[in-house]
Order: sequence, then C-alpha cells, then structure tokens
Amino acid sequence: MQLVPYFLIAAGLSSTLALFLALKREMFGHAARQKRRIEEMVMRLDEAARPVVPPFVIPAPLRAGLNLNKRVHAMRMLRRGEDVSHIAAALGVPRKEVELLIRVQAIGKARAASAGSAPD
Repeated sequence: MQLVPYFLIAAGLSSTLALFLALKREMFGHAARQKRRIEEMVMRLDEAARPVVPPFVIPAPLRAGLNLNKRVHAMRMLRRGEDVSHIAAALGVPRKEVELLIRVQAIGKARAASAGSAPD
C-alpha cells in the first residue's frame, strides 16, 4: 500500500506532462497558422502598394489644320454653295475649323472693303 501514492503522483505527473505537450503542439500549430496569415497579408499589402502603371498609350499625332491648299479648296466649295458640313467632311477637317475660316474670310473682306472706301 505504500506504493499507491507514488503511482498516483506518477500518473498525475505524466498526465500533466501529456497536457503540457498537447498545449505546446496546439500553440505551435496556431503560431504557424498566424504566421501564414501574416505573410499573406504582407503579400497583399505589397501588391496594393505597388504602383499600377497604366498601359502606355501613344497619342495620335496632331493633324495640321487647314493648310493653304485646303483653304483654297474650302473657299471654292463655299462659293459654289456647298454646306459647311459637306466641306468639312470632304476636306477631313472639323466643322469648327471651316466655320472659323468663313469668319476670318468675312472679317478680311470687311477690312478690305473699309480700307478701299476710306478717303486718303
């Protein structure tokens, strides 16, 4: 009978050791999962912090507006009674440029008329 307390103490110590080892294994597993989660978060943060480079777009070259040939052609078409939209489409220029050309020509005619009628 004197050995029973020793067996109980040994059983208690061994069960405590088993619980301690199970706890340690669970803590290591939990730490490994947390480490993986942290690494995933760091990777996502790195991806989000990386600047997004938009695709390189080469802008279309600017067209020369109405050159002298197009101006002459536009004025001929205008004198023939062509519509401004038709002139713009035929010459491949915006309608606003044709309208501007008409205004400039009108201003030029008005100045020429006023200069020709002014007394010297």
